Amino acid sequence: MTEGLEKPGAGEGQPETSEAQRFHSLLVPVDLTAISDRVLGRVALLPLADGARVTLLHVVPGNLPVRAQDRAERDARKSLVGEARHLAKTLPRGVDVETVVKVGSPAAEIADCATSTSAELIVMGRGGSRALRDTFLGSTAERVIRRGQLPVLAVRLAPRAAYSRPAVALDLEQGSTEVLALMLRLIPAPRPRATVIHAFDTPYRGVIYPSLSEEDAEEWRNELGQTATQQIAKLIAASLAQAKVRPAEAPPWKTHVRCGSARLVIEKAVKKADSDLLVLGTHGYSGVAHVILGTVAGDVLREVACDVLVVPVRAGAEEPA
Repeated sequence: MTEGLEKPGAGEGQPETSEAQRFHSLLVPVDLTAISDRVLGRVALLPLADGARVTLLHVVPGNLPVRAQDRAERDARKSLVGEARHLAKTLPRGVDVETVVKVGSPAAEIADCATSTSAELIVMGRGGSRALRDTFLGSTAERVIRRGQLPVLAVRLAPRAAYSRPAVALDLEQGSTEVLALMLRLIPAPRPRATVIHAFDTPYRGVIYPSLSEEDAEEWRNELGQTATQQIAKLIAASLAQAKVRPAEAPPWKTHVRCGSARLVIEKAVKKADSDLLVLGTHGYSGVAHVILGTVAGDVLREVACDVLVVPVRAGAEEPA
C-alpha cells in the first residue's frame, strides 16, 4: 500500500555507539549442539559495554536417572568451560564470561538465571528444519518468550558480520517505541537501512457495509495506509529520543505498509528485503499481549529464515500522540 525511504540526518563522520546503549548483561542458554556455535558467534558481534557480563547457561533435564544426571552435569560443566574460553577470545577485553549448569525445566531455569544475573537480553538458538523449529520453539524458546520477562534474540543464521538488513514489525499499539529502541541498541552505528513493516486491515467490509464499492474500499485502504505511515514517522522520532540516538546515528528507514494478514505481510516483506534480523513486539495486532505468539509471532518464528528478536512490551507504555 505505502512504501517510502527516509534518510537519516546529516552528521560528520561515523559516530560510535555510546556506552549507555551497549548491553551490560547477557544470558546465553546453550544446548551444546552445533546450534550453540551460531549463538556464541552472534554474541561476539553484539555491542557489549566495558565490564559487561555474559552468562552461558546449560540446563540438564531434570527427569534423567540420578547416575545419568550426575554424568550429564559433569560433561556439561566441562563442555561449557571450553565454550566460555573460546568465546572470551572473541570478545573485547573487560567482558566477563561465566558458566552456569542447572538441572530442571529449561524455561524455568532460564527465567530464574535471567533474574539472578540481571540480564538485559536472552540470546538463544532455534532449529533449522521445520520439524526442529516446531520442537524447539514448543519446548524451550517459545516458553521463554511466553513468559514475557526479557527480550529474546532467537538465532538461526550462521553469523558472518553485524546485522546489515534489519526489519521491524510494528502494530502501532502501546510499546512500539520500546521495540524500535531495542533494535537501535542491538545494532550499533553506523546503522544500515532498516525496513519498518506494518499490516492493517479493513474490518467488516462486505459484512456490515455490503454496499461499499471497490472504489470506496480502495480509498479507505489508502487513507488507513497514509495514517499508518504518519504514525510510524512519529514512532521513529520517539524511539530515537528514547534510545538516546542522535540523528547522525539513525539508520535510513524504509516503510512497508500493506493491507492484509499480519503474518503474511511480515513474511513477504522479510523475504523481499532478504532480512537477516526481524524484530517483533509481544503485543498482538489484536492488542492482546499474549495472543501474538499464537497468531503472529509464533507463526513468523517458524517461517522466516532470519534471526528474530522478540521484545516484551510493558503494560501502559506510552506512544506519541
